[in-house]
Parts: sequence; structure tokens; C-alpha cells
Amino acid sequence: MAHAQSTIAGPTAYVGGSPVSLTLPVTASVGGRCGFATGGAPSGAFDAGQIDQAGWSNQFPFVLNCNGAARVAVVSTNGGLRSAVQPGETGYVGIAPYTVSLNLVGAGGANASAQCSVATLVATASSPCTFLGPATQSRGLRIAPSSQNLAGAYLQVSAPAYPGPGVLVQGSYSDTLTVTVSAAL
Repeated sequence: MAHAQSTIAGPTAYVGGSPVSLTLPVTASVGGRCGFATGGAPSGAFDAGQIDQAGWSNQFPFVLNCNGAARVAVVSTNGGLRSAVQPGETGYVGIAPYTVSLNLVGAGGANASAQCSVATLVATASSPCTFLGPATQSRGLRIAPSSQNLAGAYLQVSAPAYPGPGVLVQGSYSDTLTVTVSAAL
């Protein structure tokens, strides 16, 4: 014959009758996430016309989507508007300088801006621009606090009519600017 035994659990007794407290810390972190907003990357093309005859300017707007501080940086392919044919004769040039301005918009009215000669936006520049890219956590123009889908940021290119020195050779001139973004430290 078998017998079943039942045990009913009752309150646990502690020495001294007081309960024991336990502290269990719970922590988490969120890494930096930063990029261009959907449809908000800088893009487009601009034809400055006859750069030896008149000044020119154009803005390329963009929108950042960052959950904290960000850095934006720029790289120029040619370091200026470069002619496909480089002259060999003294007194003639095949590259024209221009200015690149960067304006960033952050939450709460925070703004950051800087301007450089395009010649300082190439990797081999002896005195590189403060926002020479590519962007990293510590490289590029910094905006803080976050810039979550805020309009107003732009890259601007401009120059007066080419003043010299030298004479620009006839032809088409071009350059390409690459803009990158990174979460910042």
C-alpha cells in the first residue's frame, strides 16, 4: 500500500524576522547611429557656366538622421574645377579654385558651419580643411546635439569670376565632391 504526503509551503522565516533586500542593477546602452534621412542625401549637379566671365554659387541641401552628435566631411576629387586637358604652356592653367561651405543644423537651434578652399579637400593637401573626409567619429565638422530629420543643412559651392593668376585654357571643367556622415564622439 502506498501513501501520499503533501507539504504546504508557508512563509519563510528569517533570522530576526526582517526581510532581506536584494539590489539587482540593470543597465543598457545605445550606440551612435547616423546617416542621411531617407531621400535627404545631398545630390544633384550644377553647371557654373563660364567661370572666367561671372561669379557663381549653388547650394546642395541635405537632411541628417542621427541619434546623437554627428560629423560631416567632404572630399574633392580634383581639388578644383579641372580641365580635361592640362596646358603645357607658361601662363595658362587648367584648374580653377572655388570655395566649399558646410552648414549643419542640430536640435534646439544648434548650428555648425565652416568654409574652406576646395584645394584643401584632397587627401594630399598640405594644410587640410577642418572638414576633410571621409567622416569618422573624430573627423569632420561636428554638430551636437542630435540632428534627427531637421531641414536646413547644406553644402555650398561658390567662386567669383576667375581672377588669375594665369589664363584658364578653353574647355570643360569639372570636380566631384563626396559628402560622408558619421556618429561623433
